[in-house]
Amino acid sequence: MHVHDLLQLASPDLTLLWGEGPALTREISGVTAAGHQDPAPSPQPGELVLSGLEWWTPDDGRATADRFVGALHSAGATALLAGAEPSGQVPDALVDSCRAHGIALIAVPAHTTVHALTELVHQHRRVDPGERPTGHDGLPERDQLPEHVDGLRRTAGNQAADELVALLAMPDPAEGAALEDALRACGLPASGPYRVVAATTVGEDSGGASEGAVCALAEALRHSPGEPCATGRLPGGEAVALVPAETDAEQRLSLSERWPALYARRPRTPLHAGVSGPVRTPEGLNSALRQARYALAVARAKAPDTARVTAVEDLSTLGALLAGVPEEVRTAFRLRVLGPLAGGGSHRMLLETLEVFLAHDGSWARTAAALQLHVNSVHYRIQRIELLTGRDLSRLEHKLDLQAALLCR
Repeated sequence: MHVHDLLQLASPDLTLLWGEGPALTREISGVTAAGHQDPAPSPQPGELVLSGLEWWTPDDGRATADRFVGALHSAGATALLAGAEPSGQVPDALVDSCRAHGIALIAVPAHTTVHALTELVHQHRRVDPGERPTGHDGLPERDQLPEHVDGLRRTAGNQAADELVALLAMPDPAEGAALEDALRACGLPASGPYRVVAATTVGEDSGGASEGAVCALAEALRHSPGEPCATGRLPGGEAVALVPAETDAEQRLSLSERWPALYARRPRTPLHAGVSGPVRTPEGLNSALRQARYALAVARAKAPDTARVTAVEDLSTLGALLAGVPEEVRTAFRLRVLGPLAGGGSHRMLLETLEVFLAHDGSWARTAAALQLHVNSVHYRIQRIELLTGRDLSRLEHKLDLQAALLCR
């Protein structure tokens, strides 16, 4: 795939600001994102470089542009794709610098993301027979993994995705027209099925997803098969991606299988993620986001120090469901239901008896055998438990209350 091939594709809605002759016939090998200053690390030869021009200020001039473009030229970059700076225009000095260095300059609309361009290039570029192979799991080998995952900077294209996920986070479902416009701005179909993915990096506070979480989620999804997705950030929280889902399990399984394979090689940005069930219409996306965030809470609770993906389909037991309840709520429930037993101490023996009794489905004989007690002793202990907790262990709902309290420890 050459630069002029990219410009002829209607979907990215790109505008050529400068480019002629050889600059338009260069082969594209991939897409990378530039940082706030000089591209770091340097792009690989043949890569498109996408920059939101965060490094540019109104006081900068040609020298600043030459420093940036010169670094791209030295690295063998194919073209520069630039979002608008705060004034809404690509600086003239940047156009002049690209012309002087012979690097095509292309304006990128706000709704175009690194992920969307990467998918486009991957779908259309020609594969070099001598290209280095990928790993057995379909991911690049270790030395081929993009070393800039943690340093990717958000571009103007992320604004559309941020606006979309903000609509999904509204207390009341967004109006159909507004949601359809937001989906269209992100290059997504106006009808489902969709899945929503919520993510944070390991060690983050749940309320403060970093730039790295957004970029790492987009990178992880880039290695999964399926349609392009939109990856943004909630106003005060997690990274969120909206993914078209053609089958009930394809995207969930792909992400959960590939995620550890990708980030075991890059342990600096392991992620927790929650994946919603599929929803058929845009009106169901608000509910899907709530599902994904709850599944994310479960992933964080189950594996606080390592990468983990949890989908709502995985919440098939009472323990898995309760894992997503905030710790403060779990603690309050446990203390209220278990009463004096919650503190352990002198009641530790009764707590152990309760656990064994429930584990053996309320069987007196099997509980006595497991604890090496006489059945009468088990009866006595259960009576004490009922007295201290105010629960009747002959009633199913009270057994469930006590089992849930034990699971909330």
